[in-house]
Amino acid sequence: MCAGIVSCDNLLPLRKHPIVATERVDEATEFLCKAIVPVRVTRVSKPQSFRLDMNGLRLGRLFFGYNRFSTDTIVEPGAMEGRVVIGLGDAGKQPICVEVDDERVRMSKEFGLALSTADYVRNWRPSRAGTFALSMSDSVLRERLQEVAGISHRGPFSFVPRIDLRQGPGKLLRSLFQTLLADLENEAPSSNNILLRNMIEDALISIVLGLPGNHSAGLRHAPVEDVAPWAVRRAEEYMVAQVADPVTLSDLVSVCGCSRSALYHAFKSSRGYTPMQFLMARRLELAHERLRQEPCATATEIALACGFSNQGRFAKAYREQFGELPSETHARSHGPRRSGP
Repeated sequence: MCAGIVSCDNLLPLRKHPIVATERVDEATEFLCKAIVPVRVTRVSKPQSFRLDMNGLRLGRLFFGYNRFSTDTIVEPGAMEGRVVIGLGDAGKQPICVEVDDERVRMSKEFGLALSTADYVRNWRPSRAGTFALSMSDSVLRERLQEVAGISHRGPFSFVPRIDLRQGPGKLLRSLFQTLLADLENEAPSSNNILLRNMIEDALISIVLGLPGNHSAGLRHAPVEDVAPWAVRRAEEYMVAQVADPVTLSDLVSVCGCSRSALYHAFKSSRGYTPMQFLMARRLELAHERLRQEPCATATEIALACGFSNQGRFAKAYREQFGELPSETHARSHGPRRSGP
């Protein structure tokens, strides 16, 4: 493995996740379109020497990959179709020049590239100079912005094309690229751990939102949310009404119309507990009532009816709350169940 975001001539990054190795321009175009964004290969300096090597994989809602041309090639993305692409070049290789509208950006170990829906792009790819690409739908960014900051972004995202990889979110982005690349190359535990993969996915999305763009002013001037007590009550009412059904924090955010962090803070500051702690307590109280009032139902049936799908966790939480097992509450209230007629 070469140091940093870099490839070796005879050892391409992400080699354990191959997508295509082709000497046909039409096939190269097809795979680039499917994986990253619609493109046209408009010029190849030495057609007889043309070759595209591309490796990569899906990371939940994102695509992370590497591609390299064997000869000087010009690539022009077509309609971005609501996508955002982040590009980082090989360290130590010849810089890649990208024309974005009226600005030229040189991708190198110091600068990356952010492309979004509204951009006109022309990409000069020198021979054997590879690019790492992170591609996502702008709806992913929109959802994350709403979820974390409570900001509703309308219209396409437009980023400042040049990413400074030496400081700020650009430096974080390069560091996370390096970590992710090392994990995927070495098949580290995080590569196959769905929780860690989700954390990496969320971190990449958040860092991209930290890059300067037409959404940045909203982030800088977003007021700290003061969630009214009615929102907490609304969330509690919703959880009581849906007590036997699966309820997530995202459901509560949607019902209350505020961000996840604001709702969580409101519960902790005004109630002293989290939304999920309230839901657990209400389910346990309901189960306790039904165990005492329903002699013909079993403890398992009551647990399922109160939203507990895992009997072991239910019994443990119930005992911590009431000092006895659910079956003991049932037996104490109604006597032992008869096995015969």
